[in-house]
Amino acid sequence: MQAETATEFVTLRSRSERLSRPSGIEGAGDLPWGTHFCQFYETVDDLLDIVAPYFAAGLGANERCLWIASPPLTVAAAKARLSLLVPDLEADLAGRRIDIVSCEEWYLRTGEMNGEQLLGDWRAFYDAALRDGFDGLRANGNAFEHDAGDWPLIMAYEKGLGALHDSHRMLTLCSYSLRMIGAAEIVEVIARHEFALIRRGGRWETIKSLDYERARKALRQSEEHFHLLAQGAPDSAILTLDPQGRIVAWSAAAARITGWLHDEILGRRLSILHPDAQDDALPDSVSEHGIVKRQDALRRRDGSVFPAEERIAALRDDADNLYGYAVMITDLSEKSRAEQERRTGEARLRAIVEGAVDAIVIIDEKGVIQALNSAATRLFGRAAGEAIGLSVDILFSEPLRDARLAPLHADETAPADADPERLGRRKDGSAFPLELSISETAEDGDRLFVLFLRDLTDRRRAEAQMSKLRADRLDLMAQMAASVAHEINQPLSAIATYLSAARRVLRRGAAEPTDLEAILDSAVAQVTRAAQIISHLRGFVTRAEPDKTMQRLHDIIRDACAFTDMARSNVKVVTTLDLEAADDCVIVDRIQIRQVLVNLKRNAIEAMHGAEKRELLISTRLIEGGMIRTDIVDSGAGLSEDVVNVLFEPFITTKTHGLGVGLPVSRAIVEAHYGTLWAEQNPGGGARLSFTLPLADDRLEEPSDGA
Repeated sequence: MQAETATEFVTLRSRSERLSRPSGIEGAGDLPWGTHFCQFYETVDDLLDIVAPYFAAGLGANERCLWIASPPLTVAAAKARLSLLVPDLEADLAGRRIDIVSCEEWYLRTGEMNGEQLLGDWRAFYDAALRDGFDGLRANGNAFEHDAGDWPLIMAYEKGLGALHDSHRMLTLCSYSLRMIGAAEIVEVIARHEFALIRRGGRWETIKSLDYERARKALRQSEEHFHLLAQGAPDSAILTLDPQGRIVAWSAAAARITGWLHDEILGRRLSILHPDAQDDALPDSVSEHGIVKRQDALRRRDGSVFPAEERIAALRDDADNLYGYAVMITDLSEKSRAEQERRTGEARLRAIVEGAVDAIVIIDEKGVIQALNSAATRLFGRAAGEAIGLSVDILFSEPLRDARLAPLHADETAPADADPERLGRRKDGSAFPLELSISETAEDGDRLFVLFLRDLTDRRRAEAQMSKLRADRLDLMAQMAASVAHEINQPLSAIATYLSAARRVLRRGAAEPTDLEAILDSAVAQVTRAAQIISHLRGFVTRAEPDKTMQRLHDIIRDACAFTDMARSNVKVVTTLDLEAADDCVIVDRIQIRQVLVNLKRNAIEAMHGAEKRELLISTRLIEGGMIRTDIVDSGAGLSEDVVNVLFEPFITTKTHGLGVGLPVSRAIVEAHYGTLWAEQNPGGGARLSFTLPLADDRLEEPSDGA
């Protein structure tokens, strides 16, 4: 112990930046919050000389005061002395700014002293004081008369009370009568307090506790370490706990992260940050293992919860005695948010890659496949497990060489201008054209190459079709010209025949005018028919809608047969009509369908050229689907399978001088009337050309008989 006079008593500062305030003790200077000191007295007047001014100062500073009077001091004597310093003491008593109670009401209210219960009462009394708006708690109690066996309990209680002051805004003066204790007890009491007041030679002197001096020195070092640690980790909450798990130090970052201010959190347990904690929230293993790391959801002052990582370390002195805990809390909200965004981004990227139409293959610097998407597995016919780990060359007909993959072939000269088109190879060995594009990326410092592969099979097929369509466009004019020449030949021949007949009649000079008029009328009719053929062919080529009216198909067949029978080449052909269809009403363009029949009959007649038997059968019958079918059957040489497959292609013909446009035009006309035209070998010999037309459902008008 070290003694000094009260006038030499220096100001003590707190370990946790406690607020300093007047002590109310003459010459004692400023006492910080958390000061736990004692007084030794001989008489009641000595006791009151210190305690009465001590409480008067507390009442003047908005502090909650508790005075516990034990014999030889009575409650009445305490009130009487204090009223001399505080004129309105009764008002303070009525307003519960100060309570003056007996030791039976506080220490011994259960009949005996219970240290743990008393410490709990102090905490509850302190919390109530803060809730009621007081700045802190100021207390005093003079030790009551006790048995020797109670002394260890009293010292244990004093030790717990001193620890309570480490984290609370409290000032406590403990008074001991020199008549009740001896020298050994005096030393022990001083060891439990920061300093002691004792009257010597009429003067009050202070005696500092060497234990407290050592603790204060260690505390200053601990505070320095704490502040250095807090400054070195500005984004982490740093706090220290006493051995009982109460918070005694709190960094600025801790206040920012949790929302708890320094003065609000001191003295509370760590469990205040743990929503579901049932105890002090300290892991049992921290004392054994030194440092424990855990991740948990912590609660802020406003009730919100955030993910955090806690590192808890046990603090021990040189004698390996536990004197507290250091806690570092790192807010993982941003990290968790970033991780969630990363996972979301990866999931989104996977969805995009998996949903991509193009095949995507990722390879490393050695050309080994690392990953591929679903489109790639479908394109190459290989499951991901079969391809990953193999060379990318298994996907190509030839080893992959590309200027964009120069790092893969450092020992070779890569082409300066790589062609994006390659031949891919499926698992079954089939080859197909594909387009290749490459990008480079990195993962964990390793270079990766991403291959984007697009199947060009459909594109090449489409390009071929477009090329064919362009060629067909160029041939369209030739087809139209050939069709006009083909179709107009018959009426022109008829016109020439009629005009030759008229010339012969005029040369004889004996003919009747009526005979000449009939011949010229026939020629004019053929001119009109030629004009109609040209008009209808033009409309057909330009995809104009046919001029459809309700007609009788049998009449059109008879009309077409009458026309073709005029040709000299048809004289030796026996034509039989077997028109058995019970219903022959169709909605068609009469000129176009008659032209189809003329084309088909003429083709059949020409197919029988050189045949011994030249017979032609034209028949009709009804079939399913509301259709009428017409068959033109000849007795010629028939059709081979190869000819049947290409018979309706433009410019395909079996005739020596044919143009190959009649049948394609005829098929197009039939299809424009929602029918079908085809050719096949006739089982009885020769060929059969057939077409179908839909029957007319509407009979509201009579079929036209016009030619």
